[in-house]
Amino acid sequence: MDFSERELIQIKRAYHELDKYCTKSQYKGYDPYDILLSPFPFKKLGKWPPILAIQLFKRNPINLRKIFAVPKQWNPKGLGLFLRSYSLMPKSEENQKRCEWLFEKLLELQTPDYPGMCWGYPFPWASPEKYLPEWSPTSVVSGFITQGLDAYYRQYGDERALDAMEKVCQFFSESLHHTIEDDFYAISYSTVKPDFCYNASLLAAQTYAMCFAHRGQPTFADIAKRCLETVISRQKSDGSWNYSENLETGKQRVQIDFHQGFVIDSILSIATSLNYFPAAVEKALQSGMEFYRDQQFTSQGRALWRLPGNFPADIHHQAQGIITSTKYFSYSGSRRAEDLAKSVLNYTLKNFRDKSGYFYYRKHKNVTDRTSYMRWGNAWMHLAMSEVLNAKKLEGKPELEQKISIR
Repeated sequence: MDFSERELIQIKRAYHELDKYCTKSQYKGYDPYDILLSPFPFKKLGKWPPILAIQLFKRNPINLRKIFAVPKQWNPKGLGLFLRSYSLMPKSEENQKRCEWLFEKLLELQTPDYPGMCWGYPFPWASPEKYLPEWSPTSVVSGFITQGLDAYYRQYGDERALDAMEKVCQFFSESLHHTIEDDFYAISYSTVKPDFCYNASLLAAQTYAMCFAHRGQPTFADIAKRCLETVISRQKSDGSWNYSENLETGKQRVQIDFHQGFVIDSILSIATSLNYFPAAVEKALQSGMEFYRDQQFTSQGRALWRLPGNFPADIHHQAQGIITSTKYFSYSGSRRAEDLAKSVLNYTLKNFRDKSGYFYYRKHKNVTDRTSYMRWGNAWMHLAMSEVLNAKKLEGKPELEQKISIR
């Protein structure tokens, strides 16, 4: 990626100051969804108080977690993001030690009493559809951690990471619901019930595909390919995806936000791991990226909230915009993807970065929520800047310019 010397210095400074903040905190912190860790008995009040409490504390720009005695915690998903981030940076003794520490901590924090290996969030989570107790394992948490394991293995060759990846596939195969028909394959979000959340199913498929790339299990490749084709078939004519689909009625949940980036990333990863790029995959990637670039960000690099919403700008979506456009640039050489990555990064550094190094949660039209969330914002921005700095290595490779899908 093409940065001026001044821009590169700014990115590296922001990365190191964020890293200093996170390591000083030992990667512990608050999360937008952690209020149910409070001693206050929300759950005893019925179904809706826990749901409303999560939404209230997630949206309140004043952080009341200390008052409600919510502890700062290690979030396995956040640790997986840090593991992936450090593994993308140049090899060093310090980075390797951090990766080894994060790997060992993830082994320590895995959810027990399930086959294989799996992880969940360290807090209870409630929605109108389901209630998940703390540490309840999901395809999303386990899937993102597996991406960290994959990057760690590729950088430092620790065979234990590959073994852990295979154990995650065992959990997916034996504990998650697989809904299978002739031209349909979906893997559930959690162990609670069968469902079809597009990005969750793809994250599980991505795990199978990454394992196949290392050890060549044909069953894993078949599962990944069928999940990939199922989600691609749900892409709308404008290039976007909704969030999920009711397995009984076929009704889709309309929610277009940072999950668009998740879907693009997973499709690209699965196709790369399987070396599977038929016209349908190429078209889905191109139209999906065009929609993401043109409809979900302003020209200044501010991410739009759930379409057609305009505000707030959320740090998670800012980070995802940087990651997705950087990865797409690395794949295609697209200069418009590179421009998006640069504009989103510049906007984020200018408007979300605190002088102490961490990143703010949200910017509303007239108010900025300056809460520091370790997993939701800081871990994702740590990874986003690592992705950008890692992409610098692609300069001088003219073969990338031959695969431009977005001009």
